[in-house]
Amino acid sequence: MTTALAQTLAGNYQFCHLLDIEFDWGKIYMTDADEDVSHNGQIYLAGMFKSFSSLKHSSGIRIGDLKLNFNALDPAVIALGLNEKWMNRNVELSKMIIGAAGPVGIMSLYKGLIAKMNMNSSGSLSFTVSSIWADFEKSAGRQTNTASHQKFYPDTDPFEHTPFLDDSVPWGKEGNGTVRSKSAKAKTYNPPPRPDGTSPR
Repeated sequence: MTTALAQTLAGNYQFCHLLDIEFDWGKIYMTDADEDVSHNGQIYLAGMFKSFSSLKHSSGIRIGDLKLNFNALDPAVIALGLNEKWMNRNVELSKMIIGAAGPVGIMSLYKGLIAKMNMNSSGSLSFTVSSIWADFEKSAGRQTNTASHQKFYPDTDPFEHTPFLDDSVPWGKEGNGTVRSKSAKAKTYNPPPRPDGTSPR
């Protein structure tokens, strides 16, 4: 932190927030200020970025989400949500400190990756941004739920036959090869005989 920034923070000052979102074609720059803001050779556009959820700072590694709220009445915002590949895009939120003579410095508040998008009929679009540590806790591979199954088989229901099963289904050592069903007769799996004609059981 520079001396000028520290002195400004100790007194009366104004501030606004700057938002950078990186896409394949480049970055888009937005601000929640009342008018466009120039910083580091870039113009941060006003009128699209409205607000964000509260931030909590920690000295340790923690995974927290940040919700960014936008004005969906702006066609450019709708295009971001519907036309762009927004998943896992880099996002940086900063705070610009403004003194009596103008901007004094920038404080980085949050860096992360876009994880979710939501648009509603009230004219609001939001992106949920997860911290860069989110991937370290993300479960890999398939899970036993509908969402995971339908990533590979989108038109099928993984639990279609669940209502016809008994309450308990034996697995591993407890299994005996018998499939029980409420709608069908029990079937017993009989493994094929060995080449010498003897039974494997």
